[in-house]
Amino acid sequence: MAWPLHAMRSLRVVLLALLLPALAWAVTVSAAQIIAAVQAAPGATPWLRANAEAVANLAIRVESGGNTEAYNGTCCFGVLQMNRTNIRAYTNLTPEQYRQADLQTQINAWARLTADALRARAPTALTGMATFDGRPVDGNLVLSCVQLGIGNCQRMINSGTCSGFADRNGTTICSMANRLAGGAPPPTGPGPGTPPATPTPAPVATPVFSPACLQDGAGACLPITQAVEQGFAQGSGGSMTDLKRLIYAVVAATVTLVLLSASRATWKHYSKGRLPTVGLLVSMKGVALVLTIVLTTLTFL
Repeated sequence: MAWPLHAMRSLRVVLLALLLPALAWAVTVSAAQIIAAVQAAPGATPWLRANAEAVANLAIRVESGGNTEAYNGTCCFGVLQMNRTNIRAYTNLTPEQYRQADLQTQINAWARLTADALRARAPTALTGMATFDGRPVDGNLVLSCVQLGIGNCQRMINSGTCSGFADRNGTTICSMANRLAGGAPPPTGPGPGTPPATPTPAPVATPVFSPACLQDGAGACLPITQAVEQGFAQGSGGSMTDLKRLIYAVVAATVTLVLLSASRATWKHYSKGRLPTVGLLVSMKGVALVLTIVLTTLTFL
């Protein structure tokens, strides 16, 4: 039995209404769309605009496959996998809102973040080199330097070789750059023994970029314990050691006051004849023992 014409029209309207959201909110973007977004980003530097194709390679071949709603399950969101700290610093969005934002909004934030990061010492030094470890320094290598952490990039530069840093998966900055370039290593430059190009000195502005780790003066990541202590000192103006000593002093003073109060009450009972001498001695020994245990314990903490 044939459907009435008005029923067919109604069905088409319903199907179109169901499909429109999926069409309007498609989350996988192309390299051309990413390149256009980088070119249009207000915070993009001339270097980023000139290397927009490398940015597209980073997004599609390494970070998200071009998926603007990507989430790695731990820290990072969007087509270029910004972490929570940087989303908070460079947008007025929550991580989930950022993940649902359109491509241009995500690229605008990432471009501002990366423009700040590129002013740091490691990417500035790398950009000033013609070659590094026998390979040309291109946009893919510089972006990989920023993406894997400028402290880790500085460690690689200090070593003079691509193997100077590798993450826990064995990924080096150079191997990530190879992935950005399409998987094959770029043509090599001067042969072994040729000294690397001298970095062109450049003024380094104070970066707003928030790396994944706290760094020491050489740009290397600090151990977690030292990083926590340094972060506490920067935020509070005092050291964790001083705070620990203060807490111990307060605890010791409180325990001492409580024991003195108890001893005073015991002495009153003794002076009024309500407590025999033996009871007084036992009580004093108990107070001395508790105080000794407390002070000894605090000394070893």
